[in-house]
Amino acid sequence: MRTQDELHSLTREVLGAEYVELSISRYQLTEDLASGRATIATQLLQSGDAAPRSIEGEGVGLVDALFKGIQQALVHDYPSIANIFFVDFHVAGDFRGAKRDGARTDVPGVVRLGVENSSGRAFVFEHTSPSVSASSVRAVLKAVEHFINAELAVLKVYSWIADARRRSRPDLADKYTQRLADLVQNASYSESIERSKKALG
Repeated sequence: MRTQDELHSLTREVLGAEYVELSISRYQLTEDLASGRATIATQLLQSGDAAPRSIEGEGVGLVDALFKGIQQALVHDYPSIANIFFVDFHVAGDFRGAKRDGARTDVPGVVRLGVENSSGRAFVFEHTSPSVSASSVRAVLKAVEHFINAELAVLKVYSWIADARRRSRPDLADKYTQRLADLVQNASYSESIERSKKALG
C-alpha cells in the first residue's frame, strides 16, 4: 500500500495544472464560551477561480465551524468531501530552541489533524506556525484540498481507461487501471466516482 506522500505525488502527477489549491488570507471568528458555539466568516480562494467564495460556518470551535462552512460551500462540486471524518486533532508547542527568558508564548505550534475517508483509511495533515489558529486553518485546508484532488484524479483516470477501451488499447487500459487501484486508496466515496465505476463495468 502506498504512503500518503506517494499518493499525493501520484495525484499531482495525474492532475498536473488541474490540481486544486485552496487558500484563506483572513477570517472572522465569534465564539460563545458559555454555549460552546463558534461562527466563522471568511473568503476561500480556489486556484483557477477569478474571485473568492464567501464561507460561513458554525460549529463547536474554529476547526469544526471552518470545515462545515467549506464543506457546505464545496460539496456540490466535490461530493466526496461529504464522506470524510475527523478522527484526531492534536496541538503541541515546539519548544526546541526556545529562549529561556520570557513567557515563550510565541513558540511554533504544531497542529496535527487526522481524517478518515469512507474506506476507513486515515490521513494526517499537519502545519506549524507561531499561531495555533492559523495552523489549524491551514491543516483544515490541506485536508479538504487532499480529498478534492483525490476525487478529481480518480475521475480523470476513469476517463482515461474509458478512452483507452474505445481506442482498443488494452495496454493503456491495464496501465491506467493499476494507477486507479492506487488512487482509490486516496479518495472518499462520491456518487460521481460510483457512476464512473459502473460505466466501466
